[in-house]
Amino acid sequence: MSSLRISLFNATGLPKQAISPILQLSQNSDLLFITETWLLSPNRYPTTWSQYHTYGMPTSSYNSHRGTLGLALLVNPHCNLPIYHISHDHPLLAKYSLSIILSSKILIHCLYLPPSLETEDVSQILDSLPLHISNTNTTIICGDFNARMGDFTGDTRTNATGRRLLNWIAANNLILWNKRLAYGEPTSYTFQGTSIIDFFFSNCEFTMPTLTIRDDLSLNSNHKFMTLSFNLPDYPTGLSPPQRITWNVGKLKHPETRKNYKDVFGQNLSLILPPHSSISFLDRSAACQYIDTVHDDLCKAIISTLDSVCARRTNQTEDYLKDFWTPEMTAAFKRKEHLYKKWRKARGLNCLRYWEQHQEAQAALRRLVSNRRRETWRLFCQRLAQGDYTKAIAKFSKIRKNRKIKASFSTTEGPQHSADVMARHLEQIFSGDLLPSRPTPPTNCAQPFDVSSCPIDIDSINAAIKQLPRQKAPGIDHITIEMLSPLTDTLTTVLLYLFRLCWQWSYTPLTWRVAQVIPIHKKGSVSDPGNFRPISLTSTFRKILEKCLYPTLEGESPDLDIAQGGFRSSRSTLDQALCLIETCSILRRKHKITPTLAFLDIKSAYDTVDREHIWNTLQPTASPALLGLLRNLFDDVHIEVIVSNASSYRFSPTTGVLQGSILSPFLYSLYINELPSLLRRQALDAALTTNVCQFTKSINCLLYADDVVLIADSLDLEVLLQQCEAHSQRLGYRWNPSKCAILAPGSDTRSYSLYGTVLPRQTSFSYLGIPISPGGYLNTNELVQNNINKALQTMNQISAIGVNHKGFNQLLSVRFYTQIVRSQLEYGLAISAVSSSNITKLETCQTQCIRRIFGGGSRSSTKVMLHLTNQPTMKERVHRLQAKFLFRSINAPEDTLLSQFLEYLRTSASLSQWYKLSKTPLWQRCCASHEIDALDSRTFNTIYHEYLKDNLNARRNTTNSLLLSTCRSKPGVDPILWLPMTPAERSRLIRWRLGWLPGGVPIPCIYHPNMKLTRSHAIWCLHMHRRLQMPANEPDPLSFLLNKLPTQRKKRGPSVNINPSPFAAWTVRWPSICQILFELDYLHHGKIPPETSPLGVKLVKWLCNN
Repeated sequence: MSSLRISLFNATGLPKQAISPILQLSQNSDLLFITETWLLSPNRYPTTWSQYHTYGMPTSSYNSHRGTLGLALLVNPHCNLPIYHISHDHPLLAKYSLSIILSSKILIHCLYLPPSLETEDVSQILDSLPLHISNTNTTIICGDFNARMGDFTGDTRTNATGRRLLNWIAANNLILWNKRLAYGEPTSYTFQGTSIIDFFFSNCEFTMPTLTIRDDLSLNSNHKFMTLSFNLPDYPTGLSPPQRITWNVGKLKHPETRKNYKDVFGQNLSLILPPHSSISFLDRSAACQYIDTVHDDLCKAIISTLDSVCARRTNQTEDYLKDFWTPEMTAAFKRKEHLYKKWRKARGLNCLRYWEQHQEAQAALRRLVSNRRRETWRLFCQRLAQGDYTKAIAKFSKIRKNRKIKASFSTTEGPQHSADVMARHLEQIFSGDLLPSRPTPPTNCAQPFDVSSCPIDIDSINAAIKQLPRQKAPGIDHITIEMLSPLTDTLTTVLLYLFRLCWQWSYTPLTWRVAQVIPIHKKGSVSDPGNFRPISLTSTFRKILEKCLYPTLEGESPDLDIAQGGFRSSRSTLDQALCLIETCSILRRKHKITPTLAFLDIKSAYDTVDREHIWNTLQPTASPALLGLLRNLFDDVHIEVIVSNASSYRFSPTTGVLQGSILSPFLYSLYINELPSLLRRQALDAALTTNVCQFTKSINCLLYADDVVLIADSLDLEVLLQQCEAHSQRLGYRWNPSKCAILAPGSDTRSYSLYGTVLPRQTSFSYLGIPISPGGYLNTNELVQNNINKALQTMNQISAIGVNHKGFNQLLSVRFYTQIVRSQLEYGLAISAVSSSNITKLETCQTQCIRRIFGGGSRSSTKVMLHLTNQPTMKERVHRLQAKFLFRSINAPEDTLLSQFLEYLRTSASLSQWYKLSKTPLWQRCCASHEIDALDSRTFNTIYHEYLKDNLNARRNTTNSLLLSTCRSKPGVDPILWLPMTPAERSRLIRWRLGWLPGGVPIPCIYHPNMKLTRSHAIWCLHMHRRLQMPANEPDPLSFLLNKLPTQRKKRGPSVNINPSPFAAWTVRWPSICQILFELDYLHHGKIPPETSPLGVKLVKWLCNN
């Protein structure tokens, strides 16, 4: 028998950084339930303990960052019992309860019933609470009920909730463990007295139960920490240890460790691998066995090297907050708890004395925690701003990813059962039940192929290793690309030998063909395995091989249909969407056909692929060696599902190409490639000889990977759908009618169906992210509004993690905004003729985002903000996107669909979307200054920069741009955003530039009460001309000098011939600027400036290279 310890604590608001003392107190507990966490989604506590949350609610709409309610379950890493989290459909249970099933046998509910809850709601919660689920035989209910039951628990009072709870206990024959094990012991202490309101219930007896109430601890809550312990039967644990072996690969960043890593690997490799020239094979089985041996020995050499140089990582159980809690904070916490114990034992007047001391100690600890939070946040922001931007955006993206709530597939029986259920679901999908009967495919040839025909060489392996993305999960061999990249000098020779053996014998090592499938939730119920996408984790060596084979496969494959745009070079989603729009436009204008569009969705597209059809398609053009190797890589595959470290049984899929394989997208394109030609009335080659209008009539189907759209009139569309249905039955896949859509003009009232199921009609459909209206029109208004909604939602998310005026500095925040938010705001605008009203909406959205970064009010102008950070207006950005798209389309390869339309689209008679875009000011500049067909990227960028400069000068010369006119006259990031200085100095400079210092409604000057503290008065009052050594005829000497700030430091060395006078002048003027702004800041707040230490020291040292 083993014991189970369940702890319960009402935290009355538990900040994330305050979790550390609670966890230290709970080290011997298996489960820790916390009520009243006040934690809002998607926050989590910084700990290695597993977490389950019922998140709290915002206190109000205008104070959305503070919460109320909330429950949390923290699971000790040493607890090896599987947990299934129950999602309640009842709204009250979903708000006030957190429920789990432990080890598939114990049902546990934790409740928090606030005092303000109506008795009717309490009754609904208790009556709706399930006391038995599935195979559970024990039910435990705990939490803060705010119910006082008088003599029944040894309390002094009763209330309505307590009386309702008494009836519920009696009706369900529940055991109240407070009554049995801690009768009369209070669970809550307030200035009004004590009460018993935190309870443990169960529906059965326990073996050797104990209940501990820690009334000697304060823990910043009126409620006491409680622990119920009892013995458990020997339930199966069901939890597997982590299968993934990890090493401290970060050590390889150090040059010495990296060199040692190479040397040790070379030694291990020479001891394991035999000379290549001494190997000969009698038959295929001997060659395959040798390939496996070489691979296994190579992996052993790498793993042995990693063990000796980097060492393996152990499971993290340390406290994430160990660096947060300083010795001073720990001492303050201990003093607070010590005084609380003194107060509990005190009598008479000592009670008041110790209570006051305890309250003072508690307030001191809160101040220390608050100061430490600000300090650690400031240090984090500084490190991010001062480091490399690529590392900063990677760190920021990781923070964003970790804040997302990741749903995982689970069942009440535990992880192993979950993995097997998912495996059975996938095995059914991969079973090939829909495939037509066919003869058994031939086996691999027993004779080897000529190794000289292998296209792989040292350069292609090196290129593949460099191109593979980092920070990706490994396959079953635990080896990542970060472990291989330092070894390329030695490793590539071995890999070349191994890859050529694989090519020669059409065989790859077994571990390259074992795919570990991770179910990724798409949407819908997490208990339905059909709502998860199977992503395959494969060996890094397989990825390198696939990367090397890709050019050869592409070159030896039949030409893909011109209608297929997915995963092909020089074909973007916007290209394909524009082709759809222009095709419909030509049909309407030239053929008087208002087309009906059918957007089709393939059910489990990658998983139901008939691989034999792909191999038959490749047979005429691909070499037998390549085809044999591809068959081995995809036909002889074994799949196992990983759920919570538990592995399912392995099975071999009859259909499908691995989602996660580098070659799978291209192979799928080959699989679906015949569909467009099957649907055409005439061969496309014949149509190409005629004009574009006739060619367009032959395009009745567009594909982008597995996104299919049919374009036809109502009569032809029925025939096309029948052909699509027949094609799916012949190839063994199925369309998904419920996810298909019909976009028909008002004159078309027909109903269309697949497999007897009527396809739903819609008034708008998002094709590759571009909203399309009936008739094939681009719905620009909907596109702009969708982009704005997405951008503002993302801005809300990233502003909560530092992209605001109190977080990262303005320059870094704007760069995050540009890469993350603006990219969503501008999607699809490159092919849209955006109206002035929509431009205004886009400008308003960008203005809101920039104001949040700078901390501006609802009426703050963003002209200077954009200029300081070198950000274009949305109008300028739209013009650039449109001109860049036109420039790229002109240079598109001739085999792209867009290039076939281009000659016609460029004419004014076409009235095409392309022609409308060509009338934008930036593109007109390009056409006026250069021959468009001879325009290159460098010239285009030069024209764009001149366009920005002219627009800036025009804005500076307007009457309402006084502040902008005092800034630098050329586009570029203002040096005040990145030159070294203290945050306070940078803040004052930015506020001066923005007109916020002084700003707002002018107040009387302290030194001259009869005059208002305006910008001009501040220049006169603070004697800026004299102190900055500037002539009196300069209206704004401070802004003039800021425009002259140097952007490079003084170079070292006696031989460097640099005029030292500018740097010497700045060593005098810069401290004066900082002092003036310091004084102005105090005057702006109606205070006399105090004495201060020397200002501007950081920049002076930087300029002097000290």
